[in-house]
Amino acid sequence: MHKLVDQLFLELQRPVTIESRDFELLAYSGHHDETDEVRMRTILSKRASAHVFHYLHEHGWIQKIEQADGVVSIPPLPDIDLGARAVVCLKHAGKVYGYLWVQAAFHDLTEAQRKRMEDVAKEAAQMLHEQIGKRYKRQEEINDLFLRFIQYRDVSERDVQMEAQLLGVTFPSLFTVAAFFVGHDAKKDDIRQYMTFITKTTHAPIFFIDRHHPFLLIVGGTATQRPIDIAKMMVTKLQQDFRYHIDRDVIVGIGNEYSELKRLRDSYKEAMEVIHLKRHIDEPLPHVYNDLGIYRIIPFIYEQYKQRRYKNEALLKLKKHDEQHGTDFLHTLRAYIQHDCNIKQTAESLYIHPNTLHYRLKRMQAITSLPLHDFEQRMMLYIDLLLYKYKEGTVDKQQK
Repeated sequence: MHKLVDQLFLELQRPVTIESRDFELLAYSGHHDETDEVRMRTILSKRASAHVFHYLHEHGWIQKIEQADGVVSIPPLPDIDLGARAVVCLKHAGKVYGYLWVQAAFHDLTEAQRKRMEDVAKEAAQMLHEQIGKRYKRQEEINDLFLRFIQYRDVSERDVQMEAQLLGVTFPSLFTVAAFFVGHDAKKDDIRQYMTFITKTTHAPIFFIDRHHPFLLIVGGTATQRPIDIAKMMVTKLQQDFRYHIDRDVIVGIGNEYSELKRLRDSYKEAMEVIHLKRHIDEPLPHVYNDLGIYRIIPFIYEQYKQRRYKNEALLKLKKHDEQHGTDFLHTLRAYIQHDCNIKQTAESLYIHPNTLHYRLKRMQAITSLPLHDFEQRMMLYIDLLLYKYKEGTVDKQQK
């Protein structure tokens, strides 16, 4: 690979770089004094920065490169300190392995030089296919192994341990499962690539199962960080580096930590339960299952209530009044209970005057009797309010 880029550098007298599809530096030539900041940073860190990776994806350059049959011209991009580039996608049998970059404007290269770039790209793609193909196949076998164990009860822990040993895999001594649900199909491939990038740049034992949706991460810990903290950090990177709105563009769920392989299924189910709740309750919820608190029991209570055909008549009256008169009594009541019936805190959270809150509470009591002075009754009322939101979300999903 290095011989290829060195030879092309001598022929073109332009700096040459080959990177993998997730922007890992694979080979680079020498360069002249006019080399730009992006190239220098990539060489020093052995990988392009998340900022550059995201910018080229966000502005459609990567899609254009991968769809083209020949050399693609990229003008100077001052937003990311990138000078002019001529780029060829490294493809073999329809699979993208990476990119060949030449630091030159398209019009500064002759047709013969561009043809030479394409020939070198084909050679590099063939080499990467032979080098990385086995690695990809092994990774797919590992991911399939863990996915089978998660999804099928008839796959035993002993079978997984034996297969993992044959594949040369050491399973983390402490782990968690993180799930990422992408609602829009058009965004799945970009997010898959972003998550691959984050996984490769995170120094921890991580298995990324990207042929399953939601995407799954099995995250191990390090000497200084617990698995859940690493998973949270990866979510933060997805949000900050790649500007995805968490729980709108990507819904995230993280299971509890476990040390036994047989608990992998439990962590997976917990991560999926978080996603399920987030999709059915339209409000901010924690990413980690253990942080859900009372929300963890909502689906179970909902099923029990449904079987018994239970209805809270007091809340039904308030709901009907809200629908007929455009009031917001249910939301007000929930905020009031959430803030332990504290008038000042509730009014501040609703951005209303305390007198307005007093008026609303008085109106609610006139419509129906609310047991707000008894703690246990308030708790049951609060659970019923949560169930209303959950039920509305469930009905909406079924209708869609």
